[in-house]
Amino acid sequence: TKNITKRASAPVSVAVQGDETRVPFRGMRKRIADNMTRSAFTATHFTYVEEVDTSDLVEVRDRAKERGFARGVMLTYLPFIVKAVVAGLKRHPSLNSSLDETSNEIVLKNYFHIGVATQGPQGLAVAVVRDAVKLSIFEFAAEIERLSAAIQGGTATREDLTGSTFTISSLGKLGGLMATPIINFPEVGILGVHKMEQRPAVVNNEIVIRWKMNLAISLDHRLVDGFDGAMFVQHVKALLEDPTMMLMEMF
Repeated sequence: TKNITKRASAPVSVAVQGDETRVPFRGMRKRIADNMTRSAFTATHFTYVEEVDTSDLVEVRDRAKERGFARGVMLTYLPFIVKAVVAGLKRHPSLNSSLDETSNEIVLKNYFHIGVATQGPQGLAVAVVRDAVKLSIFEFAAEIERLSAAIQGGTATREDLTGSTFTISSLGKLGGLMATPIINFPEVGILGVHKMEQRPAVVNNEIVIRWKMNLAISLDHRLVDGFDGAMFVQHVKALLEDPTMMLMEMF
């Protein structure tokens, strides 16, 4: 808090000008604001954007949905994205790290607790799926359903909401084309997943309709070089575009 106060500008007073409603700025909304401010003033953000052809992934997920229903889970694309992200983090460990400013050490984490930004009744929360590398796609889908229900119902525990090593932010169909996600400090990276839609593409010199989406990653340039960030995204892109290769990397 002292660091935020020191670096931020002086408080701004907003004069009353007419018919207004004033809501106390405190609780969850205030904590979210403080965390965002700390991240913006501490981590040196840079963003890299890539387009991904998810046509093959759409087919795989459509075939797997019935298996998901049989297990009592709604299978979205998110578990596939998480599996690709974990594979990328294993190959590029600098993205699964934090900076310990007190000891001046870079902490490279050999565990993968993936945060998923989730909109709750009191604002944005990060649901944490622990040891995501050990979960199957269906197990991950079930855990996300459990965490989302806990956040919506106000029963999420501290363990459910803390300790992530890398965060994914997705608004699904509302995801737009591109945004600059703010890092979930003290992590060094956050991946924004944008809406998947059919777009024209050139394949073998012909214009065809393919399923596409954009990925936008924000990274802390203090710990992650641009080259490493780009290579990470390219690896995630390759796995999402070829789900068979993704399944091979899971074993």
